[in-house]
Order: sequence, then C-alpha cells, then structure tokens
Amino acid sequence: MRVTNNMLLSNYLRNISSNLGTVGKMQQQMASGKRITKLSDDPIGVISSMQVRVKLYKSEQYEKNVDKALTWLDETESSVLELNEVIKTAYETVVSQSSDTMGEEERAAAAQLIKQLRDHVMTIGNAKSNDKYIFGGYNVSNAPLTLAAGNITYNDLDMTDSAYSSALDAMAQDSIRYAVGFNITMDVSTTGVDLLGTGDENVYAILDDLYNALESNASGAQLTGYITKLQDSQNNVLGIAAEIGGKVNRLELIQTRFEDDILTYTDRKSKIEDVDQAEAIMNYSMAQSVYEASLQIGSQIIQPSLVNFLD
Repeated sequence: MRVTNNMLLSNYLRNISSNLGTVGKMQQQMASGKRITKLSDDPIGVISSMQVRVKLYKSEQYEKNVDKALTWLDETESSVLELNEVIKTAYETVVSQSSDTMGEEERAAAAQLIKQLRDHVMTIGNAKSNDKYIFGGYNVSNAPLTLAAGNITYNDLDMTDSAYSSALDAMAQDSIRYAVGFNITMDVSTTGVDLLGTGDENVYAILDDLYNALESNASGAQLTGYITKLQDSQNNVLGIAAEIGGKVNRLELIQTRFEDDILTYTDRKSKIEDVDQAEAIMNYSMAQSVYEASLQIGSQIIQPSLVNFLD
C-alpha cells in the first residue's frame, strides 16, 4: 500500500488531537476531583458507584428515621418519668395524710397540692414532640386529653366510663411506627390509654377522687385505700418507662450500625469516583509531555517539496 503525505498528516492530526484530549481529561480530573465524569470513563466503575450510592442513600434514610424515632422516645420517656414524679408525690402526700392526727387545715393544704398534681396530669398527657401530640395514638394533631363535665376524655371518649372500654382498648393499639431497617419497623408510641389507664384505675380519676376526699376531710382509713391505687399506677408507669428504655437501647445500636455503614459506603464511593490527586498530577505531566513531544515531531512528517529545491 502506498503511503502518502496526506495519510501521514491525517494520522498525525488524529494522534495529536487524542493527546490533547488526554491532557484535557487530566485537567478536568484535577479540577473536579472526580475520576469518572461520564459513563465511557469507566462503565464497570459507574455501575459499582450506582450500587454503592443506593446503599448509601438507604442507610442515610434509615439513620434519619432512627434519629426521629429516638427523638420521639426521648420526649415520651421524659413525660412518663414526669408522671411518675406526680404519682410519687401524691403517694407521699396520701401516706402522710392517712393518719387521723392530721388537722383540717393540713388536709385542705394537701388537697390543693393533689389538685395541682391532678391538673398537671392533663398537661403531661397532652405533651408534644415538635408539633405532634405524643400520647394521642394516630391523633397527633389535636390534644388527646380533654375534660367533659369534670371527667377526663381520650380522643372524645370518657376514660372512666366502662361503656367505652372496648373502644378505648382498640385505641390503645394505635401505634406510630418507623422503618429503621430493611423489613424492620419499630413501634415508638405510647397511648394515653396505656399511660393513664381507664375506669377506676385512671390516674386522673384517682387523683380527682383523692382531692375530693381530702377536701371533705376523709378519715385516715378512707385515705389508705388510695395508697394501693397509686402504687399500682406507679408500677404501670415504671413498666412503660422500662419498655421505652429497651427500645431506646435497641435504636441506639441500630443507629451505630448505620453510622458505620454510612462511613463504609462513603469511603467505597470515594475510592470508585474520586481521583487520587498525586496520581492525577503525575498522569497530567506525562500527558502534557507526550502532547508537547507530538508537536515537536510534526515537522518531520511533512516531506520536503519541490519548492525546497528551487533556490
């Protein structure tokens, strides 16, 4: 095959263009810090990067869900422990007042204390996490506890009326759940029914009855009956607190795992996508040298023409 100057020149231009493209690619890698900027740079690397990105996104989303669940549980635990202090104070008060040696004025003062504790139960039951009510079950937008004719209601149902027992038990099953892993959900809710109880075991009703008993200067024997009721209420509240503590411990373990996963996937993603700056600088210098050398040998490709011999 006959090789002409045009063929040599075409090959030269094609090669010098390729060398210049390599220089440009190295410059782009150094400027962007990315080894892969388009699919053709590394098809297998792009696929691996996409897989790692999906895992990283899921881990980050689950980690956010765990954080939200922990916030909800922390707020719930604070309210539950606050209710425990209310019951504890009421218990100590009724124990001190169960003696018939207490005068009418002392009973009246104790009644006012119990009244404040009773009213504070409503405040605790309507506690919020951000703008959502904690103890309302699915009802997170409206205050779950209200008073109707002096009786406490939960989502508009009288908690002391046995006629609503079945409906209240059904509401006790309402639960707020968070996805905290693949096919893993966590129930983080405690309803007002669980927390305060129903019927004669309702904390608000117990404190209300105790208030009325102290106001009427009831005997020590009559007041003693409230001691057992308050102990049972406290045991229920402490049981709820223990359950919340167990959930918090589990979520903290899950959170630690996802934090480790995020670090691992971020590192893998960086190794696939990001450029090694030292290596990029070296490759750029080599590409630049090759390009400059190709420019220098360009003159050797063009053969002398007849014009060169006319002098």
